[in-house]
Amino acid sequence: MPPSPLARLAGAGALVALALGIGVPWWALLSEATDPQGWRVLLEPRVWERLGWTLWQATASTLLALALGLPAALAFGLARVPGARWWRAAFTVPFVMPSVVAGLAVLAWFGPRGLSGLDLRDSLAIVLIAHAVYNVGVVVRVVGGALEALAPRLHEAAAVLGSPPWRRTLRVTLPLAAPAALSAATLVFLFCFTSFGVILVLAPSPAFATLEVEIYRAVARRADVTEAAALATLQLLVVMAATVLYTRAQQRLAARLPRAATPAPPARTPLGRLAVLAALSLAAAVTLLPPAALLLQALWPAGSSAPDLSAFVRLARPSEVIGLTDLRTALVNSLWVAAAATGIALTFGAAAAYGIARAGMRWLDALTLLPLATSAVTLGLGVLLAYPSLAAAPLALPLAHALLASPFVVRSLVPAWRALEAGQAQAAASLGASPWRTLRRVELPQLAPALLTATGFAAAVSLGEFGAALILRRPETATLPVALFERLGRPGVARFEEALAIAALLLVLTGLVVLLGEVLARRRRGSGGGVEF
Repeated sequence: MPPSPLARLAGAGALVALALGIGVPWWALLSEATDPQGWRVLLEPRVWERLGWTLWQATASTLLALALGLPAALAFGLARVPGARWWRAAFTVPFVMPSVVAGLAVLAWFGPRGLSGLDLRDSLAIVLIAHAVYNVGVVVRVVGGALEALAPRLHEAAAVLGSPPWRRTLRVTLPLAAPAALSAATLVFLFCFTSFGVILVLAPSPAFATLEVEIYRAVARRADVTEAAALATLQLLVVMAATVLYTRAQQRLAARLPRAATPAPPARTPLGRLAVLAALSLAAAVTLLPPAALLLQALWPAGSSAPDLSAFVRLARPSEVIGLTDLRTALVNSLWVAAAATGIALTFGAAAAYGIARAGMRWLDALTLLPLATSAVTLGLGVLLAYPSLAAAPLALPLAHALLASPFVVRSLVPAWRALEAGQAQAAASLGASPWRTLRRVELPQLAPALLTATGFAAAVSLGEFGAALILRRPETATLPVALFERLGRPGVARFEEALAIAALLLVLTGLVVLLGEVLARRRRGSGGGVEF
């Protein structure tokens, strides 16, 4: 099918939006960082010490997430898993959980009032545990999805030829999983390297600060924009290198083999079924127990023998403490920002995906990952430097959130658009339909499931976004994550209980948004779906 002029125009529009939303803030950061004072900052030993720590903890967190997630991913690839839809839903929970909520969820287990009785706050162990909780689902979905598509046919062929199970796993499954594992590992590394909310909640000591945390502290505590820009530029270089590695791994993965025509058979032996159940249960326990502990502590505060909703009742009233945003204001702000950001992200994502799928703009596919390579705090700082008047406007937050959510939207729409039969669009064109009419009447209706999935993920990302909201916040635009963080910074059991209540509300809200999008998408499509990374 020849490239559509409308698709080229849409792709060009998406490119302009990327240039304005990412390119200009990057240039503003680079200009500020190349100031003589910025160079002096980069030469300080403390900066390279922070970089070394950030790299180290991100690498260790990635290895732990792989160790916990790969067995479950292999189970999806080697055997038909009963209730696979529900298992996938369980692994999606931490993926959409806001980072600050993930931190509180781990704190509900391993904090001063944690259910485990161990207080690991301000330690390396709790940082690694939190990152594993947050990212095991990424490993399971990326690697497991790839193996489900590629492994069963070759695995069965090796079995017919007499290869024992251990050899099939070593010689067939693991080599097939390698590109997907590299892709997942790079994605997890990006999330851990730019970790912000988790560190602020669980390990606020300066010894555990990542570069992302140092950028925020340079702006919020020292009002040193030049230092923050220099640190953000250094972080950006590392993240861009990881993004290039991720893109290449994705290209290798896409070129492996055609998707399997039939699903994997169920595990045949009791030992095999037990191994599948054990692998899935381990990953599910890591991902689900902390959120469950958070909900439990929010409803049953420490020392309470029955459900206690007093924290929710206090939040429902206007706050009597100066500097604390009340729940109604934060909820209204979060909902309108999420609605606006979702609309912007869908518009941009649909234009980019249309250009990629119908105009052959493969280079645009890689460029749409740039927001993923730009951390939330870095983006907020870049907007502050590049568009100071916009940064003070109410629209700044929805625009920033839309940019951060756009990779999820594009990754939902591009595979779905490519899967559409090109003959239908050609037939419509041969009957005299314009490209716009063909898009509106033929293609977009078929993309409804992918659009619903993208809507759910974009809204969830906006609802839980924390870093950019802190940089660009104003008292009247504070969102739920900001209101939560405000209470964590105040002493007293009452404030902590209110933070738990807000975190529980955020957890339920983001989970319901994604779940609703997935359920509606399945009803329109009749099968599974999700974001393809």
